[in-house]
Amino acid sequence: MFFNLTKENESKKTIMVMPNRAMPWQHIMMFYFLIAAITLAIAITFFIQGLTLILPFAGLELAALGIVLYISAWRSNIKELVSITEEKIKIEIGRNAPEKIYEFDRTWAQIVLERSWNNWYPSRLLLRSHGKQIEIGKFLNEQERQRLEVELKKVINN
Repeated sequence: MFFNLTKENESKKTIMVMPNRAMPWQHIMMFYFLIAAITLAIAITFFIQGLTLILPFAGLELAALGIVLYISAWRSNIKELVSITEEKIKIEIGRNAPEKIYEFDRTWAQIVLERSWNNWYPSRLLLRSHGKQIEIGKFLNEQERQRLEVELKKVINN
């Protein structure tokens, strides 16, 4: 599930939006060490046979794979917390703690699903109020973004 709606009481509702994570960090590390062990075993075998350039290139490949896996895991750890009270809509974006906080007046807030001018680019789910706007759920796919739009409109307009 990509979002979770909770009601703390009748006047405050919270929606947590987060990307689907393929694997937890421990599994990613196990996968990396397995690939590293296989790659190094093959590279060392060729190194012993006299092909000395295999080992540095294997190290470069493993470093690149490690960087890509780390960035992917880091990006999938983001959370967006949308808190809706009688007067305000508060959006907190961050990983372990809020890094950015936005507040909007609920009375004037609009949820807009802005479609791209061509089908190659995904739509954008925007919360707008008084000339300010923020995109919610950048990491969601199209169907999830549409479901989130319906849920947010239902909660905000009630």
